[in-house]
Amino acid sequence: MILVWSDIMSLITGAEARSKLLLGVNKVANAVKGTFGPNARTVIIQNPIGMPVILNDGVSIARAVHDTDPYAQMGIDLLKEVASEAQEKSGDGTTGATLIAQTLCNGSLSLMESGTSPLKIRDEFKLYLSETEEFIQSESITDFDLVNVATIASNNDRELGNLIAGVVEKVGRHGAITIEKSPTTETYVRESKGLEVNAGFAHAVMANASRNKCEYKNPMIITTTEKLESFQSLVPSLEIAVKENKPLVIFAPDYNPMMLQNLLVNIVQGKVSVCIVKPSGMPQQQQAWLEDISSATNSHLFKVSLGETIKEITSKQMGTCETFDSSPTTTTLSVKENDNTNHINYLTEQRDSETNDWLREEYNNRLQRITSGVSTIYVGGSTDVEQTESKERVDDAVNACKLALESGVVIGGGATLYHASQALRKAGHSGEVFELFVNGLLTPITTIVSNSGATKTRYSLGKAYYMCGKTGEMRKAKEDGVYDPTQVVLNSLESAVSIAALLLMTDAAIIAPTA
Repeated sequence: MILVWSDIMSLITGAEARSKLLLGVNKVANAVKGTFGPNARTVIIQNPIGMPVILNDGVSIARAVHDTDPYAQMGIDLLKEVASEAQEKSGDGTTGATLIAQTLCNGSLSLMESGTSPLKIRDEFKLYLSETEEFIQSESITDFDLVNVATIASNNDRELGNLIAGVVEKVGRHGAITIEKSPTTETYVRESKGLEVNAGFAHAVMANASRNKCEYKNPMIITTTEKLESFQSLVPSLEIAVKENKPLVIFAPDYNPMMLQNLLVNIVQGKVSVCIVKPSGMPQQQQAWLEDISSATNSHLFKVSLGETIKEITSKQMGTCETFDSSPTTTTLSVKENDNTNHINYLTEQRDSETNDWLREEYNNRLQRITSGVSTIYVGGSTDVEQTESKERVDDAVNACKLALESGVVIGGGATLYHASQALRKAGHSGEVFELFVNGLLTPITTIVSNSGATKTRYSLGKAYYMCGKTGEMRKAKEDGVYDPTQVVLNSLESAVSIAALLLMTDAAIIAPTA
């Protein structure tokens, strides 16, 4: 008997579909809720190859949540997307985004059950979001102590906050910082040569699933200006890497999707460890990145204009680095001492002789990125579990500090979203959808206070105040240094509203056949 699609697919519609998805949404949100705020608790996650992992990082916890019900799993995956989106945009704010999304999703479905149009809910959400974003940006502060931002982001660890702030202040908002586990119990910083590229790995299969990063030590590196057209063209370099028993990193301006699929099959099967990074920008900018990477890693830059191809590569033409760290958006290389004086002199001469202001600034930026180096924070701990948890906190704090330098800060602890809700109310908004949106804005502050053990359910905060997450009392934000990067707050809210709108517009859920 021949089966057709309709025979084997599983389909649910309407309220049933949305309620199933909501089960998954609530499962993720409830898992991370206790980790929010200064009195945050942790979540223990089974590790199939070692000791359990203890975390309080929202995106890492979300990725670990699963359900046997495929429809609930869809809801879980939707909220994972909220956390991942917040992580990719700002590297922090994942838990806040998840909790706001939970409030908006639950409330939206309740309103729909009582007859409110999903289009009405979605459109009002967009209106309130726009006004809230304007308010948040108007409240942004540029005069702040970076130590306070780092301390808050690292779960109120003042000593760690001082160390992180010092590193970020030294390298600047565009500086390269990597985070590694320390070989000792001590946490310390080491400076090395290297650079950071504004581009990440080509596909998630190339990354560690739990951390969403591709991390190598001493990989072999290829730099080329040619588009990676066929899998066959990669075979010589793959064979060299396998023979040397080393991972391979390829920097190229573009690649063929079919080539990538063939490569991913080999990665999944464990035959090779490969990461492809496509430098960002226009062709001229990509060329500049490739030249700088080639110089930093001591790899030969294969140039199509000279008729060169990696099909004819030798091991001597490959470069290397000490550590390679690639996320969805950035890649950091730390390198051993190498003599790139000629390249630095070339860039200096080009900059000094250039009459075009924009090009002169580009050459100057290139000089800065290849000479500023990389700061590596080695995170100590008594156990591997402790180090893993601390490493996640450091990563969040570094990202928070960089964003704070870029976008400014607002009063933290959910207070700015609270004040935004009051501003919306003063603007004359009302109605069931409005009250739901306000509840979403209040979710961070209510969760923080609840986790503190306080029993307060109503708040009346002055403009410069926040609710202390340790005591549940109102305190001055400036005195305690309680600030969040402006962009983190904006990204969290945008991600939450986006997923809520997606869920309320869902009218069917389909489980496709597996074979």
